[in-house]
Amino acid sequence: MKCYDSSFSATNQYVFECRSDLAANLVGYHFQPGLKSGTAMRKALVFLSIPLLAHDLYFLPPSFRLQPGEKIRIAFHNGDAFPESETNAPIERIRNAQAMSKTGSTPITGLRKSGKEVLGEAAFPGSGDVILSARTVPNFIQMEPTKFEAYLKEEGLDHALRWRSEHGQSKLPGKERYSKYVKALMFSGEPSSFFDHVVGFVIEIIAESNPSLLKPGEKLPIRVQFRGKPVVGLAVESAVAPLVGKAKVTVVGKTDKGGRVSVPITHRGRWRIHTMVMERCAEQAAADWESFWATLTFENR
Repeated sequence: MKCYDSSFSATNQYVFECRSDLAANLVGYHFQPGLKSGTAMRKALVFLSIPLLAHDLYFLPPSFRLQPGEKIRIAFHNGDAFPESETNAPIERIRNAQAMSKTGSTPITGLRKSGKEVLGEAAFPGSGDVILSARTVPNFIQMEPTKFEAYLKEEGLDHALRWRSEHGQSKLPGKERYSKYVKALMFSGEPSSFFDHVVGFVIEIIAESNPSLLKPGEKLPIRVQFRGKPVVGLAVESAVAPLVGKAKVTVVGKTDKGGRVSVPITHRGRWRIHTMVMERCAEQAAADWESFWATLTFENR
């Protein structure tokens, strides 16, 4: 199964990459001996219609607090069972992984699989707030109609549902190109004023107060930017793994015209904030839709 390259519509620095063989997507699928190749391929394509992309990619380091001079140890988690990772992040598609502080940045290196996590390290970038960031190159997926419609509903993408209905496409497969943009906030020594630094991703969640310092009962104001501008009407979801008890996922609400929404801080623990943008793909030969996923993780104690 050959793949092709094309320009990524959001910005020229990104390149669309497709997986080079069908087997990369056929995890757990086995062709039956003696099965005709056409039948096998049809069954494979049915398998590929399952929404494999519907997983958050996020940082979950072993600790969000660093000792001065300590090497940063990171972990990429992939999946919807926060804080557990359900599958390995795609190392071959991860780009620009780095740790940043007010004194500079250092690359995250040594990416490797360990169980269902992807681990890596970075040299200590400086004291105060430390931001981890990474992105993936765009990838393609096709879903059967009912699964694509269910996915759009779950993510609160009402505009895409309306468009498909108005254009008679609700019963057609969903062809989507997607990329993911992940951040985490750590600190060394004492938190500083670097927590709201803008990395410059296509889509980005920006904390407007330092989440590491927030206590239960307070709120975290965040701002979501898409291509450098605030975006209205995005559904925002929070997930928390409290110090005691089970993890909980909550739909916080939708961003206002300033791209802002406030996240209630209900517990002390590890947090993941998630949102996404979906629009008609500018390159219709590549996909019908293009989505941009964003996560921000942190810990408040």
